[in-house]
Amino acid sequence: MKKILFFCFFMIISLQVVKAHNPLSAAYYLEVNQELGILNVSLSQVGFQEALIKHYPNLDFNALSNDEYKILAVKYIKEHFNLEINGEHIDLLNGGLKLGNHETNFKFITSKLPKTLETLDLNISAFTENDHHQTIFSLLLNGDTSKVILSENNNYSTSVFFKNDKMIVSQQQSNTKYLWFFAIILPSIIVGRKLVLSSTKG
Repeated sequence: MKKILFFCFFMIISLQVVKAHNPLSAAYYLEVNQELGILNVSLSQVGFQEALIKHYPNLDFNALSNDEYKILAVKYIKEHFNLEINGEHIDLLNGGLKLGNHETNFKFITSKLPKTLETLDLNISAFTENDHHQTIFSLLLNGDTSKVILSENNNYSTSVFFKNDKMIVSQQQSNTKYLWFFAIILPSIIVGRKLVLSSTKG
């Protein structure tokens, strides 16, 4: 019984570590309000800084002022975000940046959205400078939220259609939803088993 409790405790801690400020993941959250879109982006400050340093290797970040850094960061997000809805390109307009101790957050207003969403084509290449990066894209439409995961497996791109206000990915692409299990949860289970076995031998 003690071994089972120990293993469960280990798994809970592992999941919390994965969830909190994972430098290898970013979250994009698009809220559709009538014909207006508000995009929120959040990721760990460490992961964001690493991506910028790799993307601009010849730039001295220590020489940048606060305002210059924010302008550069917003520019980077805009240049690495490509969204089409019903075949129409959607632009990121006004944007802001909030730097925290551990997390970086952006907020943008989008250009006008179609009244009815039928298809969505998305490519987010931001932060791909970081190995094994993943982006979770969520969309809130008429009170319903759905999400897709962008990763190396789908070249950080996806095409979806809408059913009951939710994004539906093609069968081939939907297999990437298991990426979290294989990339993070499965290794945690293996490590947990090794710890249990080692404690048994001891």
